[in-house]
Amino acid sequence: MFELLPRTGIVLPRGAGTLSFAMAERPAQWAVATLCDVRQTWVCGLEWSFAAEYGGVSLLVGGGREEGMNHVALDRIGDAPGTSATTPVVWQDIDLFGYPHQEVTRALGEIPADMRLVFPAPPGTHLVGVRLHAATA
Repeated sequence: MFELLPRTGIVLPRGAGTLSFAMAERPAQWAVATLCDVRQTWVCGLEWSFAAEYGGVSLLVGGGREEGMNHVALDRIGDAPGTSATTPVVWQDIDLFGYPHQEVTRALGEIPADMRLVFPAPPGTHLVGVRLHAATA
């Protein structure tokens, strides 16, 4: 289970640790590498980034040299937006990819400003992604 911690970061599955905003690139990569293979990537606007896939969920992590990690994206892998994802992605004890998005958004209430949900194209029913960004002062 990936547990989202808006304003803080994300708890990785299987006791792999927590990716915290402001964390340096190398420790973030090492934590994720205890779960799965890590691939370097390039994302416009980020000074560093890497990607990984675990349990039907893709993970993209990035940041800057000075401020450290400031971006986390989790996306469902595959083309079945009408079903639950294999690995839960949880916030407030709700599996964001496990239930239809109407139920999820109704149960969550207000979404923090540093978190963005990615909705499916019709006829999809389940969320396809979630983004967390470090809060800016």
